[in-house]
Amino acid sequence: MGQARLTEAILAAAEPEETEALLARLIAIESHGEAPGLESTAAAFLLGWLSEHGIECRLEEVLPNRPNVIARIPGAGSGPSLLLNGHLDTVPPYGMPEPFTAVKREGRIYGRGSVDMKGALAAMMMALALIKRSGILLAGDVVFAATVGEETYSPGAHHLAGSGFTADYAIVGEPTGLRVGIAHKGVAWYEAEFTGLSVHGSVPEQGVNAVYRASRWICHLQDHYLPKLKARSHPLLGSPTLNIGTIEGGTRPVIVPNRCAVGFERRLIPGETAETALDELRETLTEARLAYPGFDGEVRIMDNFHGVPHGPLQTLGNGLLARELLAAYEAEMAGGVPAAAEPIGLQFWTDGALLQRCCRETVVCGPGRIEQAHSDEEYIETDQLHAACRMYVRTALALCGEPSASQEEKEARR
Repeated sequence: MGQARLTEAILAAAEPEETEALLARLIAIESHGEAPGLESTAAAFLLGWLSEHGIECRLEEVLPNRPNVIARIPGAGSGPSLLLNGHLDTVPPYGMPEPFTAVKREGRIYGRGSVDMKGALAAMMMALALIKRSGILLAGDVVFAATVGEETYSPGAHHLAGSGFTADYAIVGEPTGLRVGIAHKGVAWYEAEFTGLSVHGSVPEQGVNAVYRASRWICHLQDHYLPKLKARSHPLLGSPTLNIGTIEGGTRPVIVPNRCAVGFERRLIPGETAETALDELRETLTEARLAYPGFDGEVRIMDNFHGVPHGPLQTLGNGLLARELLAAYEAEMAGGVPAAAEPIGLQFWTDGALLQRCCRETVVCGPGRIEQAHSDEEYIETDQLHAACRMYVRTALALCGEPSASQEEKEARR
C-alpha cells in the first residue's frame, strides 16, 4: 500500500467522538498552579491512557511530584524522529463557570485548558493511538512529551531539552489556528536601580533624588534607545520592544528618595539574547552618564524565570518539517477557504524556544485561537481539534516514513 493510501486508511479509522471524550477527561483533571498535586494527576492519567493503547511510556520527574510524560512509538531506526509536545498545566479557573466540566455547544468544547492546551494534547495522543493501531513500522520514532510548568517558567521543557533527549523535528501544539509558526519573540525581565541621598524635602538641593535619575534614564531610552530598536526588524515578527512596567521609589513626599527601581521587559527577536540586550542597556547608562554629570545607576536581569532562558524561536521556513505541515494543512483545508498556506510568526512565547536546543527543526502548530487562552470563555472548535489530529498523523507518516524510503529519497520526491 502506498504512503498516501496508508495515510488515508489510518485517518479513516479515527473516531471524532473518541478524541472529544478524551479531551473532556483531560479538562476534568485540575492541573493548574493552585490544584492539589499540580500536574501529577494529569500525568498519571496520560500514563494510564497511553499504556492502555499499547504505547511505550514513562514518567520523568522534573520537580518533586511534577513529572513529564514521555511516550514513544519506536521506528526501525533508519529514519528521522518527530517529537509532539504539549504542556500539562493550565492557568487557574479564575472566573470561568464550571471550568472542569467540558461542555459542547455549537461546534465548540468549553472548559479550562480546552485550547491552552489540552486540546492539542488530546489530538497528539489520538494521533499516536491511530499510528499504533495501524500496526505499521515507521523508519523513525514518533515521540510524545507532555511537560510541566509552561504557564510559570517552563521547568518541564527546560528539563527535557537538557536531559540528553534529541529529535530531528518537533511540533509544539500551542494554539495557532493550525497555521505553521516558525518564529516568535523571546522575553527577558530586567530591573534598573538608581541610588541617591535622602534629605528633608525642605532642602532637596542638599540631597540626590534617585527618582530624578531614573526619569532621566527613561527619557534617554525614549529619545535614543527605542528608535534604535524600531530600526531593527524581523520579516515575520517586526521589531524588538521594551516596556517599562513598574517604578518604585521613595518613602514619603517630604523625603528626597535615595532609591528608585524600574522594572521592565524586553522582547527579543531572533539573533538577540537576554545577555546581548543587557549589554545594550548598560550602554544606555553609560550614555546617560555622559549627558548628566553625577548620574549613576545599574541594570540587571531579573530571575523571574528561575534560570530558564526565554529566548526567541527561529526555524527554517523551507525546511522539511514546515513543508510537510503546510502540506497537511492544505490537505485539511481542501474544499474550504484556507488562509494562505505559508509560515507565520507568533507574538507569544512557547516552549519551542527551549526545544529547539535539542531538535533540529522546531515549529508551533496547534488547534484553536490564542485569543481564547486564559479567558473565562475558553473553548476550542471541534473541527480544529480533529483537523489537528489528522495533521499530526499526516506529518508523522511523511517525516518518519516507511523503512524502505530513505530521507534522501523523500527529499528527491518533493
